[in-house]
Amino acid sequence: MKRADVLSHLRRQRERGPLPSSPADLASWIAGLQTALPLVDCPIPREAALPLQAQGVQIVESDSGARARFPADGDALDRVLALAGAPALPGGGAAALLDALEREGAEESPPPFSLPLRMRPAKASSLGWSPEVFSLTVLISNARLRQSDGALESAGPGPVVAICAEYEQPLVSLDPPRIAGYPFARAREQGMPTLRLRAGLLSRALRLEATSRTARAPQGRAAALARAWTCLGELDAAWKRERAPAVEVAWPVYRSEHTGKLLDAVVGSPLPAMELA
Repeated sequence: MKRADVLSHLRRQRERGPLPSSPADLASWIAGLQTALPLVDCPIPREAALPLQAQGVQIVESDSGARARFPADGDALDRVLALAGAPALPGGGAAALLDALEREGAEESPPPFSLPLRMRPAKASSLGWSPEVFSLTVLISNARLRQSDGALESAGPGPVVAICAEYEQPLVSLDPPRIAGYPFARAREQGMPTLRLRAGLLSRALRLEATSRTARAPQGRAAALARAWTCLGELDAAWKRERAPAVEVAWPVYRSEHTGKLLDAVVGSPLPAMELA
């Protein structure tokens, strides 16, 4: 390791301060670290979820396991797990955080297939939106992509539901895409909209297309996806059915530089405000 790298590492440790030696005030120490370092969605053992949550660490659980949003400091993660009485991570906290960051880089790429982008960047720019294409993510449960023509079709006899991960809202329609206007956390009291995918015989089927090569996924896509998968799991449990297949579909949008509202690139209509980066 070069001397400059060693000095940089030591300076960062000096800025962080010493690691805690007892559980006392552990939650406040973690809170301070969270404001100083970027957070990483790191997989953890399920038995570590409750001890970390009790110390103020945000936990996201899904069928695939538990993840903790923890500051990017491997030594700190190891120490916090030990003081919280949670099991250590195989290979240590630094290895787990690095692996999560590398995976997050891949997960921040938009899905390979997209709702059809009909409004081109030049048109969006002329209407006052940025010409840069962003891709929100829609999870469509109990659906599959027909290989012959790229059409979406039902994967079984059960209901089809769709959730926009970034908006955290269900969709009431896919063609055209329309969000319900309430978060999926309230879907049980408001009603979870079910969709009907057209077969394409007597009506036009919804055909997907390859996602634009210039499209960007919003930062935090991995965390938004984890919350959406959790919602689908809760929905399946409420309906007493096994997890149906789900398809990840990109929803192309444009960002406004002024109002914060997005522009739907499928039909060209404004969407609720959202911060994209």
